[in-house]
Amino acid sequence: MRKLMKCSLALIACLSVSTIAYSAWYVNGDGTGFVGKGDVQLVYGWNNAQLQTNAGAVTFRALIIEQSEVSWECTNANNEKIQERSRTTTTTIGGLLSSVTRVKNQVTGFNLEGFNGAPNSSSVTEGPKLNSCPAPASTWSLTTPAGDPVAVGEATLLEVSINGTTWAPLN
Repeated sequence: MRKLMKCSLALIACLSVSTIAYSAWYVNGDGTGFVGKGDVQLVYGWNNAQLQTNAGAVTFRALIIEQSEVSWECTNANNEKIQERSRTTTTTIGGLLSSVTRVKNQVTGFNLEGFNGAPNSSSVTEGPKLNSCPAPASTWSLTTPAGDPVAVGEATLLEVSINGTTWAPLN
């Protein structure tokens, strides 16, 4: 099973800058994984006693962000070429992750036991319309049509919530 990589918020924003941050969480493609208690405490500013009290209300979900690009080429009457490009970002919010607290005298983390529910996906495309050329159309023509989309980035963000009300990212 393919593991999805953990990413910082900076990577989610632009998928081209990577920041390494220590964390004790991971999630696999099937929704199994682990979240350390310290990651949850950091998000909520909890001390150990607060985590122990609230652990039963903690839930998680995964956001999988994939970016792909297509490009094409246009040429004008002066044989000048321009490359056009559009980028599509697809965000899939995995169903809630079923979790079980890991306890050794106290909660030490959360074992993720897979997705519970169907994922939701949405896509946004930025850039010009596919295979379009600059205006006026009488001077520009499509010389190389767009090929298949090429993957340019993928990231996974894990979010935590208390009673499913407000979602906060784990770093």
